[in-house]
Amino acid sequence: MVNMLAHREGAGGLEDSNVHVASAVPGQVTARSVRAYACAGDLRRMQSAVAGAYASTSLRVGDLAWLARHHTHRELALDIRLWEDGQGRLLGWTFFRSNGGFNLFVAPGCGDDALVDAMVGVIEQAARTSVAAGDALAALYTYAIDPSRSAADRLLAAGLRRHGFQQGPSEGVLTRRLDRIPEPAPPQGYRLETVEAPQQVVGRVAAQRAAFAPSDLTLEKYARVRRTWPYRPGLDHIMTTDDGQVVAFCTAWVDEENAAGLFEPVGTHPAHQRRGLAKAVCLAALGALRDAGARTAQVGYQSAAAAATYRSIGFGHERQELTFRKDLSG
Repeated sequence: MVNMLAHREGAGGLEDSNVHVASAVPGQVTARSVRAYACAGDLRRMQSAVAGAYASTSLRVGDLAWLARHHTHRELALDIRLWEDGQGRLLGWTFFRSNGGFNLFVAPGCGDDALVDAMVGVIEQAARTSVAAGDALAALYTYAIDPSRSAADRLLAAGLRRHGFQQGPSEGVLTRRLDRIPEPAPPQGYRLETVEAPQQVVGRVAAQRAAFAPSDLTLEKYARVRRTWPYRPGLDHIMTTDDGQVVAFCTAWVDEENAAGLFEPVGTHPAHQRRGLAKAVCLAALGALRDAGARTAQVGYQSAAAAATYRSIGFGHERQELTFRKDLSG
């Protein structure tokens, strides 16, 4: 999960290998192989694994599509490692990013301490390789972990602590059902649209760069987002002025397997804030998610203002998730 109204924007080498590690069943040894990400099909496998773990994690298929925007699929081979069993089943994966952010995912029932230790070791090796190459990397961090939610998250939290990661500030996740959605009411001088035309793509990128300055979003990266499953233009909502300037946005994602939606990301141009634009564009996105078959929607936040906006449109059920951080300066 990546935060919405105040969201985070963001390799190293590892030889692929076959390893034998202790399984969760005492006395057994399980063959596990780790390999580099190879193609777009691997991203779909990762998304499928996340969808299958819906109740165990707040990571969603849309999160992975959004995070993958930074690189081509060939370049993702530097950042992503996949663990598989002897039958080729995906057990888990790691996704390292050059700003120090990373994700760890373990499929329900597939993890143990040895697997998590190997995964964290891969992240730490990637960081060392990055620093050795001359990159400025002050810390490693991850997020969206809730030990009260699942055995998988408890396993990850324990493994991170074993490797010297410290618990950081919590971040909120809100959800709501999509049975009753108020009609959006754009202020006078604004209108709701979806991203379809080339000039709207340009405006959408410009609006995000202003909303989250300094932002590294580019037209090239956004073009990758639009090519990545399960992106749908009809779920990419924007608010424009009468002269066509994009001033607010809410990109929504639908997970058909779980009939669930996600906002990732949401923002408003600084010159147009405090006019109800984020509220209106999010309501439009909620309606589109419902029409696409979603029954619930999820959004993350870091600020009180963001939480207030989401609560004003019916988000309520909340959970707090942990971040973990390890400084690299020592």
